[in-house]
Amino acid sequence: MKKLNSFRGYVLVFLALTCFLPACNKVNGDYAYQNSTVPFEGTIYDYLKSQPGVFDSLLFVVDKLKLTDTLKNNNVTLFACTNSSFQQVVSKLNISRKLLGNPPVYLNDMAPNLLDSMVCRYIIRGKYLADSLVYSDGLMLKGVRYSYPMNGKLSKANSSGYVGGGPAKLVFSYTKRSLFTKDWVTANATAINITTKNGVIHILESTHPFGFGEYIKPTSYPFQLSAFRPVNYTGPFLFPATVGSYTVLEAEDYDSGGEGVAYHDNETKNNGGNYRPNEGVDIDVPVPAGSDAAGAYPSSYSIGWTVTGEWTLYTVKVPNDGDYVITTRAGNGSTATPVQKFHIEFDSKNVTGSMTFPNNKGWWVWQLVASPVIHLTAGVHLMRFYWETNDTQVNNMAIKRVN
Repeated sequence: MKKLNSFRGYVLVFLALTCFLPACNKVNGDYAYQNSTVPFEGTIYDYLKSQPGVFDSLLFVVDKLKLTDTLKNNNVTLFACTNSSFQQVVSKLNISRKLLGNPPVYLNDMAPNLLDSMVCRYIIRGKYLADSLVYSDGLMLKGVRYSYPMNGKLSKANSSGYVGGGPAKLVFSYTKRSLFTKDWVTANATAINITTKNGVIHILESTHPFGFGEYIKPTSYPFQLSAFRPVNYTGPFLFPATVGSYTVLEAEDYDSGGEGVAYHDNETKNNGGNYRPNEGVDIDVPVPAGSDAAGAYPSSYSIGWTVTGEWTLYTVKVPNDGDYVITTRAGNGSTATPVQKFHIEFDSKNVTGSMTFPNNKGWWVWQLVASPVIHLTAGVHLMRFYWETNDTQVNNMAIKRVN
């Protein structure tokens, strides 16, 4: 009887395991391909909720970014990141921050706009079972909200004399908007073809870092020692909320984070030696307060000795959706370049085009260069000031809400 009970126990364990196998089984890094699946009786969101301890971080971000309805009601394919994908990114990011003397951050602290753009790359428009991705170059896919180009590819190995009769492997790639596969960053799926009422789920390997490693890179953050912001306020620069009102953003209050992250300067030395002497941006002597058609501005510094291709980055916060005009107080006393040029970007997109002004006024003589009307959505954004010509001196920017 004892041996018989043991045998029955083994049978029960075997049956239990087979009941919980994913839609496709992994074999030595590949997958024993199956063309049929047992549907999950619920939505994609319901499936994630049914796996406690596996997708908690993903659910937190989905809820935070108001993508819940997308995973409940839209026809989509989700390449799902597990808790491990998020945990390793947060851990590595905090190691870097500790070395710089900065406090730790957690998922709830991360910039919503950056989280949003990354999460939306894993949620693909339309339903794609693995079999629909069997192409030599894979299939280009579009993420929700921003249509970011991703790539899905199912590769089948040959086996027993049959072409494509062996194990299969599903690879999901972050293209970086490049046509060249050498530039892509890839992730393998460990379970594929989990079908739900509104779409398909492919689960990515636990070693995959959320964001394809983008979040582990150094990031900029608001300058903590500003002499021109409200006392004890160290957050993003606040854009005005009321139509007709304006605020002044000092050029020298660019983000912290260093060369290549918060700014780019062709030299490591601050040629002016003022305000932020240990950084590479060249900051000139203080200039007196004044008033002009764009409004009043305080006594402050200016950025000078600029070279084509240099830039400064600013973390800003827009209170609600609206239209803005950014008027730059700029100067030039050099005759080398007849027309000075620069532009302003938001979240890596040039929203102003090249803005120009003549160089016939002189240094510290501020000319007002107004941008076209820019529509901005509520939330935190990264604003970049980019120099297109040499020797454009910049004092500050008047940010006005116009609608």
